[in-house]
Amino acid sequence: MQSHRFRKVFIPLSYAAVAYCSIEFPTNLAYTVPRELALAAGATLFALTIVGAARIHSMFPKRRHDRPEDFDKLLTTGPYALCRHPFYLMLILNQLSIPVMFASIAGVATWAALLAGWLYLIRIEESELVAYWGDEYLRYAERVPMLIPIPRRRKKS
Repeated sequence: MQSHRFRKVFIPLSYAAVAYCSIEFPTNLAYTVPRELALAAGATLFALTIVGAARIHSMFPKRRHDRPEDFDKLLTTGPYALCRHPFYLMLILNQLSIPVMFASIAGVATWAALLAGWLYLIRIEESELVAYWGDEYLRYAERVPMLIPIPRRRKKS
């Protein structure tokens, strides 16, 4: 399966599932988390991830950018120096903000279950990136984490 096709189906459906479960089954956490705190935390996370996603998206070509060949060069600077999929990281955290706003355990559980879909999407896309960029992408993947921007230990020389 091509990543651009899976992406166009998975992302909207995963947002719909998280939103539905969060709205339909809210307040499960309300007994332990004040509603106002959950709303403020979720709204803050939502806003920060929208700004982050917009900044990352501004690095993409203005024309079509669904496939590796749509890019003139491999993105490895800015947020791409911290992790290989910063745009997906922003979307994943943005999705998490929805059940946080509603203090919904069902929404968080749905979000957690959908992480497998995000990882599947990333794996498909990474195989396309390796096929297109070859050794350049493999070298990049060796030094930059896939999704969580945790610095790697340097190898002793």
